[in-house]
Amino acid sequence: MANIFLDLTVLPYRSLSKKGFKYLMIWVTSIFLGIGIFFWKIGAWPVFGFLGLDVLMLYYAFKINYKSGEIFENLKLFDKSFEITRIFPSGKKQTWDLEPYWAKAEITGLRNNKNLVIKSKEKMVLVGSFLNINDKKKLLEKIQEALDKYKLKNTLES
Repeated sequence: MANIFLDLTVLPYRSLSKKGFKYLMIWVTSIFLGIGIFFWKIGAWPVFGFLGLDVLMLYYAFKINYKSGEIFENLKLFDKSFEITRIFPSGKKQTWDLEPYWAKAEITGLRNNKNLVIKSKEKMVLVGSFLNINDKKKLLEKIQEALDKYKLKNTLES
């Protein structure tokens, strides 16, 4: 039976839940409807249409944002492989299979552009590009801990 040292799914952070989005849209629509009716009554009826257009644009902007947030990554460290799978909102899937004994995780980059990279021999995979720096550091710790357990087990078995 294969040992599993790491099995993580990494998702982007969303500060507004779908329920919160629903309430936000109800609130914005209500306010804009009230303002639109006021302008309609004073004779500036085109403003009503533009406010409706604003509500639609806000709705579609959030929908596009939620769609882009459907990307996720699976990291699995087994006895013989370190498998990283990235699944895009379109359904496209990318998979990398790294040699776990040679794998090393690190954060690289300049001040405001830090990347979490996993290297193994000639391969290098960028992980969690959608995470903030603090979440990348936490993920790095979990990956490093799993790699250390893997390497310790293989050293003891040798």
